[in-house]
Amino acid sequence: MRSLQVKVTVLATVATAVLVGLAGFLMLGSQRQQITTQAENSSRVHYVCAGSKCVVLDERKLLTAPDVVVQYATTEVRPELTLSPFGEFGYEVVGAGPRPPEEAARTITAQAQAELNTAALGLLGVFVLVTTLVSVTVLTAVGRVLRPVEAMRAEVAEINEHNLTRRVPVPSSDNEIARLGATLNETLDRVHHAVEDTRRFVADASHELRSPLAALRAELEIALSHPDMADWPTVVKMALEDAERLQELTTDLLLLTRLDADALDRQDTVDLSAVVRREVSRRAMVTLDAEDHVLVPGRHAQLSRLLGNLLDNAERHAGTEVVVRLRGGSSATLEVIDDGPGIPEGDRERVFDRFTRLDEARTRAAGGAGLGLAIARRIAGRHQGTLEATDAEGFRGIRFVATIPTGIPQPRKAAVVERHRVGDEVWQFLNGSIVPTHHHLPEPRPVPEPELDWDLIFGEHRPAHGPVLPLRSR
Repeated sequence: MRSLQVKVTVLATVATAVLVGLAGFLMLGSQRQQITTQAENSSRVHYVCAGSKCVVLDERKLLTAPDVVVQYATTEVRPELTLSPFGEFGYEVVGAGPRPPEEAARTITAQAQAELNTAALGLLGVFVLVTTLVSVTVLTAVGRVLRPVEAMRAEVAEINEHNLTRRVPVPSSDNEIARLGATLNETLDRVHHAVEDTRRFVADASHELRSPLAALRAELEIALSHPDMADWPTVVKMALEDAERLQELTTDLLLLTRLDADALDRQDTVDLSAVVRREVSRRAMVTLDAEDHVLVPGRHAQLSRLLGNLLDNAERHAGTEVVVRLRGGSSATLEVIDDGPGIPEGDRERVFDRFTRLDEARTRAAGGAGLGLAIARRIAGRHQGTLEATDAEGFRGIRFVATIPTGIPQPRKAAVVERHRVGDEVWQFLNGSIVPTHHHLPEPRPVPEPELDWDLIFGEHRPAHGPVLPLRSR
């Protein structure tokens, strides 16, 4: 019995049957008491006895004073009735008067039992009628209530990855089922958008990975087809550039996957001022205007990556100057402003989509893979913050504004201490190799800093710690 309609109907029927049966039993017991009392009253006979001779006392006649001493006696039939219409009944004669004939006593008892049986059958009919009426009513009402739910179930059962545009029917009434249908449609909308985003992401990622792979294969095939004429140092250099681009793109894709899948359940107290100063110190054309000791909850490596991506984008498009501002308060406000060509207002939200490159930055050499701003916004969102592109006050370029709440939770450890090393959290490591993201070389370091969030970037595939090979400047 899996149907909710049947279960509710059976439960309501049983409950009704128990209540009506109990009420009927109590009423039948009261009715038996009344019928028994009436039978006793109707069978009661009063006698006047003088010695062993008794005569019926007639209350309608006047009695003369007797010459002898008399006694008064009473005789009555007390029926012993049964509540079952088919049960055996009996009687008892009580009193000091003469016993009535057995046939008369049995007739009185039979009449009382017949009257009680009539009442019992009437109550049984009422019991069956009420129980049936409740069962039919509940069955119909529950079926009517659950009909929209069954329609939703049937519609959801038909939805698969090929027809995510279908939606469940929502009743016009404003009740829990209508709200359930609306919530299901909202959930299906989110799933549809997520699947479409994943499909576009896979298609774009495949396209972005295919281009350097095709170039690398073409270079190697040409060189192998004419090995004597090939400039092997140039071939190796070009192959290394393609491999570096593949490595950068793979690292960004891994990071995006981790940002989408992992929850920010471990937070530290990060000195955002120190992070900003360290990032700006590695840039040549950046002007800094920052307050001191702006503390935010989060992860040091991710916040450094957020600012690094914004600075990369600003340096790529700036004319002569990039300005970084940091202000504290209830929320930390980080601004990165450049004096480049800016972004049209209609494209300011689209630039945060993955693999988005605007027309004036369409080439890979100038525009990158189109993942930097998407990663930056995702990191800001994971820190309960926002990242927006707005007009640059006093500049003709664009201003990116990241807002991160400064409410500090119970810290897992002390605030991050600034380390005076060049290159911290600027380089992404993959399988022991160095991939530059800012187009200029830092000081090489033998091992990565412990603050780098390796689990976020690589998952279970941690880089092998080994000697770091310096790259040749291009």
